[in-house]
Amino acid sequence: MLAENILIGSTLPDKTVCFTFDDGPGQPSFKNKGPKTLELAQYLHDEGIVATFFMVGKYIKKYPEIVKQVKDLGHIIGHHTTNHPDMNRAFSKGKNLAPELAVTEHLIKDYVTNQNIYFRPPFGRWNAEMSKQLNKDLKTDLNYIGPIGWHIDGSDWWFWSKFDKDAAIKCAEHYLKLIRAEKKGIILMHDSNANKLWGIIRRWNSKTLETVKIVVTELKKEGYSFVSLDQINFEIPA
Repeated sequence: MLAENILIGSTLPDKTVCFTFDDGPGQPSFKNKGPKTLELAQYLHDEGIVATFFMVGKYIKKYPEIVKQVKDLGHIIGHHTTNHPDMNRAFSKGKNLAPELAVTEHLIKDYVTNQNIYFRPPFGRWNAEMSKQLNKDLKTDLNYIGPIGWHIDGSDWWFWSKFDKDAAIKCAEHYLKLIRAEKKGIILMHDSNANKLWGIIRRWNSKTLETVKIVVTELKKEGYSFVSLDQINFEIPA
């Protein structure tokens, strides 16, 4: 069942973080430019880190083989709608949002564990009335957990909006500053970009893999631990 409010889960110990990535899957194109979902998943696997990839249905249809490969590397496949709409805006205009969830649910249902499907709405935009309507309209045998929020958001996509050769370094420094200040929590990053207006540029300039390598290396030096999303309690209070 979808909660009425954004869930950030139980409190983690200091120096403990959980990596989550939105808007994929994606793969590089010309001159190895663009999103690198599989390479990112492989790197994290090699580092002993289990991440959650909140995937968008329209990109799952385009790169279905990546979903299985990411799952086989031990990561969690999450649900990030089918077309990445602003759900609050669409709901306010009377749009039926159940298909946005149902289509992607069908695409990833074979890759979820214990019938649990973690859901994150685009832009983190959510409201109680929409939750009630979706719980009523969505016909499913799966256990939706969400909407999942985050504690640390360094807006990595902003760095990919520019043609800056040092973007990965600057982005990593920004995330590290936020992580050190917060000390713990769920980290939001993007392995691709589903924005309609800026998406092409941000996907082309994406340096998420390079950024994550810097961040993980530094956090390990500082004694941080890494947990997976399913190690966090998202139970909705009665």
